[in-house]
Amino acid sequence: MKFLAVLLSAALALPLAAAAQGPNKSYVGLNAGASFALGDFGKADYYNNSAGFAKTGFHGALDGAYFFGGGIVGLAGQVAFTDNGRLKADDLAKIGAGFTDGFGVDESTLRSDNRYRRLTAMVGPTFLLPLGSDKLKLEVRGLVGLVHSISTPTYTVQLEDNDQTLLKQTSSTSTVFGYQAGLGLHYALTDHLGVVLRADYLGTGDLSIDNANRTNNAGRLQTKVAPTALNTSLGLAFAFGK
Repeated sequence: MKFLAVLLSAALALPLAAAAQGPNKSYVGLNAGASFALGDFGKADYYNNSAGFAKTGFHGALDGAYFFGGGIVGLAGQVAFTDNGRLKADDLAKIGAGFTDGFGVDESTLRSDNRYRRLTAMVGPTFLLPLGSDKLKLEVRGLVGLVHSISTPTYTVQLEDNDQTLLKQTSSTSTVFGYQAGLGLHYALTDHLGVVLRADYLGTGDLSIDNANRTNNAGRLQTKVAPTALNTSLGLAFAFGK
């Protein structure tokens, strides 16, 4: 949250400091990089039912911005795909041991499938400021929109050798509200082509998760997860206009 506060402060303060600069061109860009799971989303704590066991994964995005009259203020948009991994062997061992203890049985067998995959579509204000020259610029933006879960990890727990006690956590396909605040460092290679390095903080509402064959709350019972993340990327921006 400190990272988000710094970005929001910059969004308000930096435009006031940019009294004069060359015109900003609108652009579209394609970026790819890494997504780092934050907060409960990235925790691997069996006893925290909000822990997501998410991993560092892939992030790819199509970005764009239109600057009004070539000024510092514009309207930005982004469509992105992110993958924050699946449950690994150590995670399955930890969760399986927790169910064994929680239900007071001698052993439990855990099987898992699917990954944390989501799509985001967001729009919001952006500010593009020169850093000493018109070739190097800093973009500060805040976006809001929708986050759609393509899938989340599933698992099936079998207590001892009784196939009638299959406890299931299903994949979420929820769509929730999300917001994003970030910085982008633009460097112009030519009048119409540049490279962009980005870091964006993503916050979202809770994705709902369903469970089957549960008659009590023994063991781990996860009903929601919020895919909070820091998304970093490097890509190309194609500028248009004079």
